[in-house]
Amino acid sequence: MFDFNQFSSIPLLMLYAEIHFRFFPLFPSLLYKKEPEILFDTPARLKPGHDLPVALIVNDIKLFPIELADVSIAVNHKDNPPKLFNFSDLNHYEIDHSFKNNTRVFVFIISREKIPEGNIFINCRVSITKRKKRKTVTILNDNLTTSSKFPFKCFVASNSLPGNNLCEYGDLHVHSIFSRSHVEFGPPLQLIDLFADAMGLRFIGITDHSYDLACSETNYLVQDQSLSLWKRLSEELSGPTFKTTLLQGEEISCLNGNGEIVHLCGLGLNRFITGTLDGARKNNIFNQQLTIDQTIKEIHDQGGVAFAAHPGSKSGLLQRVLLHRGTWAQHDITGKLDGFQALNSGFFTSWNKAKSLWIKALQQGIRLPLLGGNDAHGDFNRYRAILSPFISIYENSHRFMGAGKTGIYGKMKSQQDILNGIRNGASFVTTGPYISINFSSNPNTHAISSKSISPDVKMLYIHAVSSSEFGKLQQLSVYSGAPDSEKESLILLTDYAKSCYEVITPLETKPVKKPGYIRAEIKTLSPQNDIYQAFSSACYFN
Repeated sequence: MFDFNQFSSIPLLMLYAEIHFRFFPLFPSLLYKKEPEILFDTPARLKPGHDLPVALIVNDIKLFPIELADVSIAVNHKDNPPKLFNFSDLNHYEIDHSFKNNTRVFVFIISREKIPEGNIFINCRVSITKRKKRKTVTILNDNLTTSSKFPFKCFVASNSLPGNNLCEYGDLHVHSIFSRSHVEFGPPLQLIDLFADAMGLRFIGITDHSYDLACSETNYLVQDQSLSLWKRLSEELSGPTFKTTLLQGEEISCLNGNGEIVHLCGLGLNRFITGTLDGARKNNIFNQQLTIDQTIKEIHDQGGVAFAAHPGSKSGLLQRVLLHRGTWAQHDITGKLDGFQALNSGFFTSWNKAKSLWIKALQQGIRLPLLGGNDAHGDFNRYRAILSPFISIYENSHRFMGAGKTGIYGKMKSQQDILNGIRNGASFVTTGPYISINFSSNPNTHAISSKSISPDVKMLYIHAVSSSEFGKLQQLSVYSGAPDSEKESLILLTDYAKSCYEVITPLETKPVKKPGYIRAEIKTLSPQNDIYQAFSSACYFN
């Protein structure tokens, strides 16, 4: 019998490229292969002094057993001859994790001394033998039908991220292997940690779907009252010592003011929050339908922080009809939120909408810090997902873990420090440069906070930093606004004609004559003519 629950769980939203889901065994699919999903991945950026990790992920190997032979990795650079690295005896490179029986993960390390700095291009090959037919084939970069097979691009950096000594950088919205089902999968925590460290990130928010974490490990369409997945995730996060700070969280489905489903992230959690089930699961155990405010209260009751997840994203028609998904609206944004993930990968369409919602909230007197993430489902170099169900693969080179970053001012030593930094509003978002508003020319005197600045302060200082990786500073903009004002005022605009990578610009606070706020933006231009930007959270005046 046809199961509507299965129909409504097809990847209508672009998800990790799981190619084996079909409504029934002979359902037509151009993407379907009698092979496991086989994907190589590399970091998009490599911090100074770090060796290059290359991952090989083989998913659904239990359904489609294969034998893996040698791996070869070619590294190309425009000013250097190509280099080839060969790896045999792959068992030596396999990492251990919770779902090894279905998803095998291998990590190959290439010494930093053997690769040049700057942009490199990486091609990866593996030979596989299908056990039943004893047929051997060679895979280039992935085995997804209709994917580009383009080489991976990685920037081998000679400098740390701009302002790295003044803040901590991280990605607050990342999915792991615990966001796993019949239509998606992700990487184990060990791989997320390794790649985050390689890219120069210091913290990662592990925000797996509430509806995935409530599922049975053996049947993704059935709920598990014992919450074994949530418990296993909690154990892994509290067990080994990671190089980066992995914050335990959830991406929780909840109801907006129109009774439609939107996503809210909670970090610093120790108890599972049910949420609603827009993952099209059978709702036979956890039938709680939480509103945004109810979800925020449950997060706060645990001592966690709550932020709107990708509030600028727009649900598609089929998502609205079949999964009852909606969008964040102005009336959904209240002072109960601890943050606003307006940046979801780059400064594109969803950012523009989210930024407008954020500015309107500021004008309503809501003090809401900016946060950044990428909603990465195991994407470290480029986003690979389903474009048209059963037909084609989508790729996006601007969306991956760490593409859009949250910067939190100061040096963080623990999860609690990071959570406090979010609560205190001491943040900015960026795809490259650093931006801050300070009390003095001393770069450590950060003024950006949810607390009000004393009216006695007559001068502030805008500090912006870039590097050769992200290009010279091009334009600095500072805006002011006030509650109930219709629009912001541009109070400072500076174009940099001379070549510079760092500025400290004084700003008189005189233009702010009544309760309100100021915020800053910086734009850079790389040698490849790529634009990078950073946007500060606001400073507030009583």
